[in-house]
Amino acid sequence: MNLPIRHLKGLALITCALSLTACQTITAKKDTEDFQKTFAAGDYQQAADSALKAGGITAEGESTELLWALHAGAALSASGQYDFSNKVLDGAETLMKTEDTEHVARKGIETVTSVLLNNTFNRYAPAVYDGVMVNTYKALNNIYLHDFQNARIELNRAADRQRRAEEYFKERLDEQKETLAKEEQVRQQTQKQSPESKAAADFDFSQKQKDGEKSVYDAYPELAEWQVYPDFVNPYTDYLHGLYFMLASQDNGDLSKARQSMRRVAGMTPDNKAVKTDLKVIDKLRKGEWRKSRLKPTVWVIFENGEAPEVAETLIPIPLFVVSDKLEYSQLALPKLKDRKRAYPSFKLYAGDKQLGETTLLASIDRVVQSEFKKEFPLKVTKAVASTVVKGFVQYQARKEGGAVGSVLAGIYQLATTRADTRSWTELPKEVQVARINKPKGNKLQLKAEGLAEPLEIKLPDNQFSIIYVKASAPGSKPVYRVAGFDA
Repeated sequence: MNLPIRHLKGLALITCALSLTACQTITAKKDTEDFQKTFAAGDYQQAADSALKAGGITAEGESTELLWALHAGAALSASGQYDFSNKVLDGAETLMKTEDTEHVARKGIETVTSVLLNNTFNRYAPAVYDGVMVNTYKALNNIYLHDFQNARIELNRAADRQRRAEEYFKERLDEQKETLAKEEQVRQQTQKQSPESKAAADFDFSQKQKDGEKSVYDAYPELAEWQVYPDFVNPYTDYLHGLYFMLASQDNGDLSKARQSMRRVAGMTPDNKAVKTDLKVIDKLRKGEWRKSRLKPTVWVIFENGEAPEVAETLIPIPLFVVSDKLEYSQLALPKLKDRKRAYPSFKLYAGDKQLGETTLLASIDRVVQSEFKKEFPLKVTKAVASTVVKGFVQYQARKEGGAVGSVLAGIYQLATTRADTRSWTELPKEVQVARINKPKGNKLQLKAEGLAEPLEIKLPDNQFSIIYVKASAPGSKPVYRVAGFDA
């Protein structure tokens, strides 16, 4: 059968899309898998090196690849390279600001790309929690560097990001809704003016959109089960903010900030004893009933446990009649969260043979990720179904004009371009645990965990207050730890 010239052009487009998708997917997948494997094993230095290389990140921390900058920043911090981690995360924050203020035309191009191809061809769009955690990690880096002034600045920025998160996210959703509405207006206008408008009219886009969305939600029963955090609040960030402004407080204004953050955490983790005690201490200090210099020497253990959910691709078959009873192939691809395991159940704190305490849950980063995923999911569904319906119409037209060959070509195009965007900052912890104990005599502490071959032997500094930060990414991996000291 001889195809019209437009179908030959279509074949060239399909071939190009296939080549681009295959090359991009294979290279990116290998780089990501290599990085994730070394990070999970606790080989943070090698993970940092591979991320720096894959992202083309300079010695000054500059890059054009936001996600690789996030990967590298986390690995550098875990490996103890705090200065370099800060530079890379500064670069990531600059890219995020560029993302927020980019030209409208660029956003329009990426919208078209996501409909006709898929989002994997576009730049990485950071989650709200990505920005909050960038400032959180920079604050931790500065604490390890004993740069308390910049730690204060970064924690204030993290708190401000959380405060503005709801407003920012609403703006982003409103912008996406407006874009989708404009796309629908353009499509309807094109239908009316097209010489093939009758064929387009026979293809009921609106009904097929509704039916397609129903098929998607049937495949996501977990959405109803997730217990999300309110207003994009990350209890880990809030706790660090409250703890820092208690330990480094210079006046009652600092203690008021500490109290505000710690109260919010207490409301989300009502059974956590460390949080309850910290809130009580902050209240007493703020009222002038206690003095910080008279408090008992104290140790906090903050444990970043496991890794945050991966984003996997799920292919959802759309019943053929939803798109057209003449189609050979129809499915859409959407992201789906895949939980990962904790590294260890908890850490038990010992001084000699005496157990002094145990880390307990402070924040579920799984829930932080789920909160944002659930809020944004309806628009992801709308966009994915719209893309599938548009591709379905292409196939419908191809079969009508080119017969079986045209239908096959359009089917190949849909198959090649139906991909979910599974990119995410995978190095965030699965959860964060905390313990609070009185400082043991002798300034020595052992941390033991079920499944950990050797306990962590920690020498505490002479400071009145100590924070021990522990990170373990995967079951059986070797934990790393850092110690920071504060005085009244």
